[in-house]
Amino acid sequence: MVFVQALLNLSIIINLWRMSNMKRKIEAACVIFLILGILFFTGCNDSSDSKSDIDQSTPHHEALVSAEWVKDLIDGKKPETYPGKGYVIVFTSWCPRWETNEISTTGAGLPFATEGHIPGAIFLDTYSIETGPSSEYGDGYESPSHSYVKSLPVLQAFFASMGINKNKTVVVYADDDISMMTAGRIAWGLLYAGVKDVRILNGSFKAWKDAGYPVEKGTTSWTPVQSFGESSGYPEFIATTEDVKAVIAGTDTGSAIVDDREYEEFTGESNSYYWWFEEFGRIPTARWIGDWVHIVTEDHQSFIPFEDAAFNWTRDGFTADKKMYFYCGGGARSGMYTFYAYVMGWPAANYEGGWYLWSTDHNNPKETGIPE
Repeated sequence: MVFVQALLNLSIIINLWRMSNMKRKIEAACVIFLILGILFFTGCNDSSDSKSDIDQSTPHHEALVSAEWVKDLIDGKKPETYPGKGYVIVFTSWCPRWETNEISTTGAGLPFATEGHIPGAIFLDTYSIETGPSSEYGDGYESPSHSYVKSLPVLQAFFASMGINKNKTVVVYADDDISMMTAGRIAWGLLYAGVKDVRILNGSFKAWKDAGYPVEKGTTSWTPVQSFGESSGYPEFIATTEDVKAVIAGTDTGSAIVDDREYEEFTGESNSYYWWFEEFGRIPTARWIGDWVHIVTEDHQSFIPFEDAAFNWTRDGFTADKKMYFYCGGGARSGMYTFYAYVMGWPAANYEGGWYLWSTDHNNPKETGIPE
């Protein structure tokens, strides 16, 4: 707004210049230089990123798109809400060592290539955005930090190698029994990195095939971009151990710790997928919101309607005026929940270290059993 007003003022002063004597022209020249300075610095500010670029308290329902929307995007029809700055379609899947011995960038030998994908899509092994050795999940993560997403500069450079920059629209989808968890994990990582327009194909690859749209088989290659673009990312999508401890201590009354594991994990009866965890239980003050299957449809290919999620969360004591610190075992389910909360307009962050990180510090308090 300041930028536009300055332009209008500059136009008026230039017209006055043409009609003024020398003294007035000197005065006008001083004002012109002042306004040009405003334009310069305002322009610089307009091009920079800040946390205000993404308002977590505003719903982003456009982030869930239909198969028809994606088809129109590919066909160049510029579907509604598409900003027109280029796009990348990403098919993602977890590929542990029993499927592949290396990070796959082409989808070779995987269902992406053998069974097909959306035309023009590229393949992303979900493990490849993580800090630790790729595809080590089969033997368990050796450290909680191995499941973290890469550090911001490394993550941004990695996405640039895929052809993604901060301004492109990125559509993520998957095709398995955990499609929405997989896609949600990657979508959250893209948001954290600073990608401004992240979408998930609601309905997954199944919706695309059910619509009768064309399927492409074979491998694809990444087409790198020169730079991700200058961006400080969106660190507000990550919660730290210090953040969590502040809620427990009561010094942060504007946030809540949210457990999105299975109920038996929450009560300390099980560690579910994580057979190598030594401790059982939950983080103190955490409230259970439901496992990942509670925010997806029965076939696991779509998120449930927004109004259903809002009703369930409100019924269970959660409110949109408190930031939600989601945690699970190691950041995948909580990444999915964080992305869906962003779509709904409920401020949220992913405590990606989760129970693995919290429980390995024996000084951290823990709770078990059914809360009173």
